[in-house]
Amino acid sequence: MKRIMKIAMALALCAAVALPARAQFDGKEGNDFGLWMSAGVEKKINKKWSVGAEFEYRLKDNIEPGKGWGAPSRWNIAVGAEFKVLPTLKLDAGYKFMRDYSLFEWNEAQQEETEAFWGTKHRLYASFTATFKAGDFKIALRERWQYTYRPEVPDVTYDWNKDRLEPVKGKGKNVVRSRLQVSYDKKKTWYEPYASAEVYIADGLDKMRYTAGCEFKLGKHNSVDVFYRYQDIYEDDNYNNRDSHIVGVGYKFKF
Repeated sequence: MKRIMKIAMALALCAAVALPARAQFDGKEGNDFGLWMSAGVEKKINKKWSVGAEFEYRLKDNIEPGKGWGAPSRWNIAVGAEFKVLPTLKLDAGYKFMRDYSLFEWNEAQQEETEAFWGTKHRLYASFTATFKAGDFKIALRERWQYTYRPEVPDVTYDWNKDRLEPVKGKGKNVVRSRLQVSYDKKKTWYEPYASAEVYIADGLDKMRYTAGCEFKLGKHNSVDVFYRYQDIYEDDNYNNRDSHIVGVGYKFKF
């Protein structure tokens, strides 16, 4: 019964945040509203090593003006491994396969915007996380490098001079992500609220992410994470990325 109540509280909190936020930002030009959902599994091999996998599905607003919200914008599958070097330091690395929707993109070869298209992306990442305790609070600094490559996408932009569809060329991008997170981690509590700020650096400042959420521990193996995130875009070559208000919910099973 307690576990059912915890699940109900997590879902109620998600709805309480999502619905008012959706109403507040509906129809405002330049703002986007997103709903991110994920499910993951983690296996602890020994005291130092663990492996995991995750599936994520994203919906977003304003895919097409006047169409409302709820259009799919991305789904991805990720696999990774984590190694605990010290009690306060861990390393992790992984691979992510993504299918991503781009509304517009600048085609350098044709000097014009592309049509909307779905593209495949491959991402590699590696990071380290240093964690410090301060009473009942936990402070974590994560530094991550990621490389994302999107292969060429055929038949995207119509070339009127050649009277045919032209592809969008493949491209790769290196990004360094720095995240500082503070969480309330008191022993024997089944919830862990947290807040974080993360900066993305490529050729310059790409974007900032500000997140506030809470992880609910539903027993020894199950947990649910509910969060609100504001994403502030500074520089991006994908026109489909705008400043965004995001509500997310994720489930994880550990064994």
